[in-house]
Formats: sequence, structure tokens, C-alpha cells
Amino acid sequence: MRFQHILLAILVAAIWGFNFVVVKTGLNELPPFIYGAGRFVVAALPVLFLKKPQVSWKIIGGIGLTLGVLKFTLMFGGIYMGMSAGLASLVLQSQVFFTLALSTIFFKSKLRISQIVGMVIAFVGIVMIAWQTHAESSMIGFLMLIGSAMAWSVSNLLYQKAGKVDMFSLTVWTSLIPPLPMFIAAYFFEGGQAFEHAFLALSPTALSCLLFTGCASTLVGATLWGVLLRTYDATKVAPFSLLIPVFGISSAWLVLDEKLSGITIMACCLIFLGLVINQWHTKATLIKISKRASANAHASKAGLQEAA
Repeated sequence: MRFQHILLAILVAAIWGFNFVVVKTGLNELPPFIYGAGRFVVAALPVLFLKKPQVSWKIIGGIGLTLGVLKFTLMFGGIYMGMSAGLASLVLQSQVFFTLALSTIFFKSKLRISQIVGMVIAFVGIVMIAWQTHAESSMIGFLMLIGSAMAWSVSNLLYQKAGKVDMFSLTVWTSLIPPLPMFIAAYFFEGGQAFEHAFLALSPTALSCLLFTGCASTLVGATLWGVLLRTYDATKVAPFSLLIPVFGISSAWLVLDEKLSGITIMACCLIFLGLVINQWHTKATLIKISKRASANAHASKAGLQEAA
């Protein structure tokens, strides 16, 4: 991956990691499923000014269903069933391994040794953080989070299959799908009185959280993530989501004054190290890149001489 695209991937992870702090704050104001539906209502508003992207309704519906409805319904359900927000963010990153597996099956992607080693090291870091918070988990909640991670991995492949389309437009149009199913889920899980509470007592804090989650996390984050998946194989992009709990935990430490142990710091360092190794090029690859750059430089020089 190019250096600027690596920075974009890290930026998306930072936005999504900080979003867990925003969501935790917002869920103190609004019920979870209404909050989830509200974020996509906000994200879908630009549809009034955008044409439908040049992609089939199957792709739009598939992304809206997997990334919007299934991922967030199962994630909120898992937290509701006893999973802590921090541990939920960790379990959710198992989508990386599902994405790698599905990509090798359906897109015939090939993994380098450095990618496998990097993923193993990063996974050790994830396990260390999970061990720190294992007492706050529940089996039903854990299984729901695994289902959420599987839904996310499928959406990654759908983004890649969408091809060279306007990813901002695709993100907006896919945001049309989740609100209705999530409002229905809110009615069954949270009751009709939750709607009255949400819409009559909408505080500035809740509105600010919805705007951040809908605009920054969904429109900006999902669009940039889609651009990366359009440009690179999913096996190269997906591992960067392992940084999400790192940014989430550090944001919670800075903003919410949550404790940050030495083991957690060590685990975060392992995750960063794993991602560095994951992106590491072999010597042969570096030589190939160097030769290609040299050839391009000679071609450009020859073109300038001919022009002169």
C-alpha cells in the first residue's frame, strides 16, 4: 500500500475507535437501536443531492443489510446481552480473519508470510486486551458479536466487488437500507415508549453524538474504507481495523478517564508491530518497486528530451 493510503487507513481506524467513546456517551441519552437507526438517517440525508451509484441494487442492498442492519443490530444486541463496549470492539475485530478467509476463497487472494506473521502477532495483542476484560463478557453476547464480525467481513467483500464507483455516493445510498429494520428492532427490544423518550427528549449531547456517528464515522469513515477496498485487496486493508480498539481504549483513557494498564499498553504495541510486519515488503518486492521507479524516471527523462 502507498504511504498516503496507509495514513488514510490509520485515520479511519482512529475515527472508528473514537466513535466507541461517542457511542458510549450517546447511549446514555438514547436507546441503542434508535441510536443505530438515527446514525443512518443522518448518513442518508445527502441522497437528496446524489445520483444512484453505477452499481446494482444487490450490492447496495447487500452492503446496507450486512454492514448496516446485521453488523450493528448484532453488535448492539451483544452489548445489551452483557458484553462491555471495550470487549465488544475487540471481538468485532475478528472480522479481519473472516475477511482474509473469505477473500482467499472467493477472490483467490494470496497471503504473504509477512502478512501471516503480522496477523499472528497482532492477534496476540488482541487476546491480551481481551483477557484484561474477560470478566465483563457473556457467551450469548460473545456469539452475537461474532455474528456481527462475520457480517462486516461480507460487507468488505461487497465493497471490493462494487469496483470503481463513487464510494461516497455508495455509502449514502446504502445508508437508506438500515433505518427501517433497526426502528422495527427498537420497537421489539426497547418498546414503543422508547420512541417517545428519544424524540421528545433529544438533548444537544445526543444530537451531537448522532451527528458525529452519522457524518464522521459513517460518511467519512465508510467512504474512505470503501476507497481503500476499491484500490487494494481486502487482505491488505482489513488488518488496519485491528487498530480500532487501540484508538478506542486510548480515547476512553483520555476522554472518559478509563484506566489503562501496562498489559494493555504492551498489547497495543504488539498490534502496531503486527501491522507494520503485515505491510512489510520482501527484498524482492522492494527491488521490483525500485526497478519500476527507475524505468519510469528514464521514460520521463526521454520524453522531456524529445520535447526539447
